[in-house]
Order: sequence, then C-alpha cells, then structure tokens
Amino acid sequence: MTSRKGIVVAVSGLHGVGKTSQARRLAESFGLRHVSGGMIFRSLARSRNISLLSLSMEAEGSEEIDRFIDGAVVEEGRKGNVVVDSMLCAWFLRDVADIKIFLFAPDNVRIDRIAVRDGRPFSESYQETIAREGSEIARFKKYYGLSMEDVKNACDLIMSTEDLSEDEVFSILKCYVETRMRRLGK
Repeated sequence: MTSRKGIVVAVSGLHGVGKTSQARRLAESFGLRHVSGGMIFRSLARSRNISLLSLSMEAEGSEEIDRFIDGAVVEEGRKGNVVVDSMLCAWFLRDVADIKIFLFAPDNVRIDRIAVRDGRPFSESYQETIAREGSEIARFKKYYGLSMEDVKNACDLIMSTEDLSEDEVFSILKCYVETRMRRLGK
C-alpha cells in the first residue's frame, strides 16, 4: 500500500547490521526525512539518565516505553516522505511502507561493529547487546505477537551485510529502492 503523502521506506534488523547508516544514506539520496527508532530509544534513555540496557529492563515491566517508541515510528511513517529504521519497523509499518527491507549479519560481525562504533571492548558490547536484544525480542512477542522468524512475510528485501562494505550495501539498496519507486510510479 503506498502512502498518500509520499514514499515510505522501512529498514529493519537487529543491532549492528547497519540499518541506521543505510537509512540515513537512503534518506539523503532520495531527499526524504530520516527517523530512527534506535535514536528515539537512546534519547529516552539519556533523558532518564540511564543506560540502554537499563531502559530495556525497565521496558520489560511496562509496555508504555515500547508503545511510545513504536507509536512514534508509526506516526512518522504515516506522515510519508521518510526512511524509517528500527528493529521491527517493517512489521509496524506493514500497511504504510512502500518498501520494507530487512538487514542481517552474524552476531560476531554485528557486535564487533557496535564495539568499534562505541569504542568499547567486544565482550562488554556482546553482553549488553545480547541482553538488550533478548529483552526486546521477548517484549515484541509479548506485546505485539511479532517474531523475527516471520521476516520472510514482513519484508520485500532480505539482505546480509556481513561481507559487504557500507558503500556496497548502500549501492545495492539504492538500486533496489530506485527500481521499486519506478514500479510504484513515485
């Protein structure tokens, strides 16, 4: 279903697959807004002066946190002319997004990227990331009945970022989005 207010692209995937970097680049390339569910989550953690893991643990006891963040993602998607990235935005925007992309990579690759990005030891990044993702996946299942295993039914393009540079991933995604936009008449 196409958005009445312009193109909507959803980029989903676990932490460290490159979804925010790629969503940002796609938005810039196509003159669209960029909204990141992860950035909304980080901003909320900063405003509460707690760690990302602490906010994840807090969210286990109150679905208000996830509903706030996921509601903001959906609201931004409905406005159109946007590339949205979040762990499960392809599911949340299934009736809004024109293009739904899922990026993946093995845990060791993803977590190494996170450790380098954040300037932290791999072991520390590993423990925090796996704990956060476990919490998030359990909450998404509990609150929304969503499962990461259902990716084939939720996304138009499923792509590994494991062996590709950021530029190579972007080149493939840009070509895919251009092709889909032409088909949609956008």
